[in-house]
Amino acid sequence: MKFLRAAGAEIIGLFVGDWVQTGVSFAILATGWFLLSRVQVDGLAFVVAAALAAQLVYATTLEARQRARRG
Repeated sequence: MKFLRAAGAEIIGLFVGDWVQTGVSFAILATGWFLLSRVQVDGLAFVVAAALAAQLVYATTLEARQRARRG
């Protein structure tokens, strides 16, 4: 039973490592969806995709730094 709980925690951790970062991703997606549905500007989808990519890089580096500190 411990194995299943540990495996489940690892799988969930892959998708939801940090609730704050997940919230930021959802906020970017929601804002992008709202803007793209209301404003017709060329390149706006690229800006939303770039914001998501930058957030992913930031979250990954933050996680790597935290793991390096823990040792």
